[in-house]
Amino acid sequence: MSIIEILGISFAVAIDALAVSIAGTLCADSKRKVRNACNAALFFGGFQILMPVCGYYCSSWVVKYAGSFTNWIGFGLLAFVGTKMIIDGIKNGDDAEVCKLGMTDFFAPGNLILPAVATSIDALAVGAGFAFGKIELWAPAISMGVVTAVVSGAGVVLGSKLKRLAGERVMLMIGGAVLIAIGLKLLLST
Repeated sequence: MSIIEILGISFAVAIDALAVSIAGTLCADSKRKVRNACNAALFFGGFQILMPVCGYYCSSWVVKYAGSFTNWIGFGLLAFVGTKMIIDGIKNGDDAEVCKLGMTDFFAPGNLILPAVATSIDALAVGAGFAFGKIELWAPAISMGVVTAVVSGAGVVLGSKLKRLAGERVMLMIGGAVLIAIGLKLLLST
């Protein structure tokens, strides 16, 4: 897997964390910007490393039994996640729905666990797709975590200055398209 492909996947899975970081900033105390950015980077980035590893190792035993269908399964997983991201980007709705959670401190460590898990579900599927496609895991997993940490920390800073980023839906659609394209490349490489 090339550096461009690894970075493409990394940015694709980081988009959800960026969107949540920006939206969470709408509800956050702006005086704690550095602390909020550090917590977002730690939790979102950490889960983006952990989840593909879990997806990879929980599904790798299936590779032994799936045989020549592994590329199709990997494509299906990546296409599913990519399509979901595109649909989420197209749907109408309030970009700042995260404020409806009623949290007094969105970026407190205890409050970040659920959003970190939710935004890394796509990374879990990507890890499983890697197992089915017999693709090396560690470089992409670390890249996903680092890129997500940087992007989500930057999202807090950006959100605190802008209070709202108008292009969230477009970013989700682009991220979904990148995952589908990588799935297609995996499928065509058989």
